[in-house]
Amino acid sequence: MKVRDVMNQNVIYAEVPGSREQVLNMLKERKISGMPVVKKGTKKLIGIITREDLFKHPDEDQLALIMNTNVVTTGPEVPFEDCIKIMVEKRYRRLPVIENDELLGIITVGDVVHKVIVKSNSNQKVKDFMKASVFSCWMDTPVHIASAMMHLANEYVTLVIDNELKIAGIVSNTDLMKISEVKIEETKSILKSGSESQEWDWETSSVLYITKGKIALPNTPIYKVMAAPCITINENASIIECAIQMQKFDIDQLPVTNAKEDVIGIIFDIDLLKSL
Repeated sequence: MKVRDVMNQNVIYAEVPGSREQVLNMLKERKISGMPVVKKGTKKLIGIITREDLFKHPDEDQLALIMNTNVVTTGPEVPFEDCIKIMVEKRYRRLPVIENDELLGIITVGDVVHKVIVKSNSNQKVKDFMKASVFSCWMDTPVHIASAMMHLANEYVTLVIDNELKIAGIVSNTDLMKISEVKIEETKSILKSGSESQEWDWETSSVLYITKGKIALPNTPIYKVMAAPCITINENASIIECAIQMQKFDIDQLPVTNAKEDVIGIIFDIDLLKSL
């Protein structure tokens, strides 16, 4: 099997020159987490942009200064197994497919899960691929603080714990992206001028107002934006069942439970690729 057999040819991409707000709106409308970036008017690949990049650079507006220019790509005739190996080892969620330096398509984790794993006959179990540790926060944690905590922990999903120490829901960066907005901030700078030759000279000053946009999240408790109830999967379920659940609910991850229905870990769609 070749990359060509699995890739998506209908690529959603951004163009440079472009702005952060344009990308933010595209990610929200298309319900995606990232996209390739091409030179305007062409299909020449020059970068890649993700929702994480936007959160890492909240003060920057120009797409060219936010995007990642070190893009790992693949070709349409590359063996599918080689492509999967790169995605698993580097935990890349997407690989642009190029030919003659032009964007031809894209292969994503979702494409592999929906087109390959769901149709496989594997009997491997969820417990063999899950992550045993789960990031979580309290239900009354303000959204912007929870987002900062996730960023510092290099996590893009958090379970939400209620006052009874039970799991009340789950929040991902996708949920945060939906409620993020570009907030205009204004700062004041006083510019002074005068003569250095005379101590008694009048000193004049003028006020310069500087405005800039910044990606901001509302100061509301995280439980107000969480997905609830939390969809889970048993540790002994097959990875095919897991893939089907992810496809059915259009999600990237599932908390994993044991026979007592206690959460013991989490499994991401990219973890399922290891089974291949």
